[in-house]
Amino acid sequence: MNRKKYKQLRIIVTFFVSAVVSMAVIRDSYLLAATGVLTGMVFMVLVRVKAKIRTDERESTIQEKAARMTYAIFAPTIGVAAFLLLLPSKGGISVFSKGEWLFTESLGMVFAYLTLFLITVYAISYHFFNRKYGGGGNEE
Repeated sequence: MNRKKYKQLRIIVTFFVSAVVSMAVIRDSYLLAATGVLTGMVFMVLVRVKAKIRTDERESTIQEKAARMTYAIFAPTIGVAAFLLLLPSKGGISVFSKGEWLFTESLGMVFAYLTLFLITVYAISYHFFNRKYGGGGNEE
């Protein structure tokens, strides 16, 4: 099965699942909606396993570069946003100290933790792939 046929099958399954879910919601049958979604997911997993869609080296390289660029843009952006949102709450600026803008501190904390989580996931995956593909640190 080629990629075009797989995409067509995926669109058909998506339409089927959305029809089942919409009918189930109209009839207030949430069990039917959940069953329809699970059936569609299982069907797509089975088709994906059977299809063995091949990717060429060019596509792999593009995916790697896109992931690297996404990380390089997103991590600093969310880190700077966290810093800027946390800065006024610690500075004691009068508008922020009244408690009217308390959500900015909470949002800054969420962004800070997301930044740390993203960096941790990157470091762990880098370590894993470095060992998997031969960079175990034994080079001299």
